[in-house]
Amino acid sequence: MRVGFVAGLLVATLAPTACAQEITAAEARSGVPAPSGALRLTEIIQSALSQGPRIEAARERVRAAEGARRSARALPNPLLTWQVENGPYPGAAAPAAAARETSTFATLPLGFLYQRGPQLRRADENLRLAEAELAAARWLVVLELTRAFGRVLGAQDAVVAAAGLREGLDELARFNEARVAEGATPEGELIRVRVERNRAFLEEALAQTALANAWADLRPFVPSATMPLPPVTLGGNVSAEVPPLQGLLERSRAFQPDVLAARARVEASRAAADFERRLLVRDVAASFGNKRVGGLNTMFANLTVSVPVFDRNRGEVARAEAERLAVEQELAWTERRVAAQVEAAHEAAAVMVARLRELPPDLLERAEESRRITSAAYREGAGSLLQVLDAS
Repeated sequence: MRVGFVAGLLVATLAPTACAQEITAAEARSGVPAPSGALRLTEIIQSALSQGPRIEAARERVRAAEGARRSARALPNPLLTWQVENGPYPGAAAPAAAARETSTFATLPLGFLYQRGPQLRRADENLRLAEAELAAARWLVVLELTRAFGRVLGAQDAVVAAAGLREGLDELARFNEARVAEGATPEGELIRVRVERNRAFLEEALAQTALANAWADLRPFVPSATMPLPPVTLGGNVSAEVPPLQGLLERSRAFQPDVLAARARVEASRAAADFERRLLVRDVAASFGNKRVGGLNTMFANLTVSVPVFDRNRGEVARAEAERLAVEQELAWTERRVAAQVEAAHEAAAVMVARLRELPPDLLERAEESRRITSAAYREGAGSLLQVLDAS
């Protein structure tokens, strides 16, 4: 029994980011070499995490969030204005009573002084959200890949077991054919053996079909695999310990991608609500420059502020506040759901590992020895065909 794989598959839902590293370390400790040409779980995981389309898509979203943060950090550009007053219209004479005035000044928008903070916080949290989604994509890839690998591994073993049963019944059928030809065994036993052999052929075919279906789930993670599909291996039987529940709960709250993403959404929504409130005064700008009147240069300066007589942003503020409350409730639900999943997976892993370890390590060897003894006794006339079929 692959105790380590069963425990590792269940615990992968608890600590997915360390799944590949744990399996690699366990395989190294086992010291059992992989069959020639077989695909190892760690190799498939490393390949999927390094070049899988889902991972690359999540990485591109992180780069997009980084670009949005760079835009949020950028300062506004000043406006340069050149202005002429008391000048003549084209084709007309200059007015004699008014001196020509020329102004050159720069205007700097000042809204960023009180709006930039929430914008930066929202951009930072959106980047954290994209990073959490990247971690979630890696986690889902490892989890789905490991489960698909487990199905292939089980189906592969089922094919081997079905082939072994069929080969044993083939040998038993040949023995009975010879005994029937000699007249030492009734033909009814030969018919019964042939029926069981045909059933074993069918079970072997069904097992091979199940293996092909299991490979359909694993194949997207191994695009380089060609027909006939290679066997898969863990690299040996691995012992596994289930970590303490409290440590897993703390780790899930600190590193679980769904929780991190929900927290980032909460912080981004808070920053967005703060930004909408600060838009009550939308436009603030300061200008400074030179004004030339009648050959004299004078300083030019002004400050422009939009007066919020009418609150045009009340609806957006209400929307942002409602969105903030909604994502806070979603965070609470996510934390509750993740904690429940961790507790359930921990209990399942603990029960499974405990039950598997209670089984004798030589269980299959004892069963095979029982089959050989029963078959030998039947050949010597000391046992019945029903006992042989039951042992098989």
